[in-house]
Amino acid sequence: MASRDELIRMLHHVQYEIRHCMLIPEWRDDAHILKEAVFLSFFVHARALIHFFQRKQSRWPDDVFSSDFGFTPASLSLPSDVDTRFGKDMMHITWQRLRHTPESKPWPIHETYSAIKPTATAFVDHVVDTFLPELPEDEQGFWRDLQRVLHETGAQMIVAKE
Repeated sequence: MASRDELIRMLHHVQYEIRHCMLIPEWRDDAHILKEAVFLSFFVHARALIHFFQRKQSRWPDDVFSSDFGFTPASLSLPSDVDTRFGKDMMHITWQRLRHTPESKPWPIHETYSAIKPTATAFVDHVVDTFLPELPEDEQGFWRDLQRVLHETGAQMIVAKE
């Protein structure tokens, strides 16, 4: 069980994952390498947050979960093959990649984003309500700003201009 001080210190890392998953940099469809980098970044952060929010069995004793912060684990409505895709199509070159057709190849970006955003928003609200006064001042600003942006945009994907 983490101490209160460890929880407070860990929130910076959680905020980083949420921010970089939910605020997607603007991309151009004609800039294929840029677009690939933007969406790969999204899915790396999404994978971390899915594990964090769902608290499935973990092989690693030092994994951090939303429940460590008093937040109820969530069951996210993810596309059915997203776990397989994380394991076989990302970060590993596997023979399973050959299973894709032109129709099945695109990653379910909008579906994955939409599955994570409500839980991420609720977790940010929980942090603001439960931990905000104990956070360093600059970190308080990050959490408040993240809360505002998540609520103002509702269900839509947030595309941030840099």
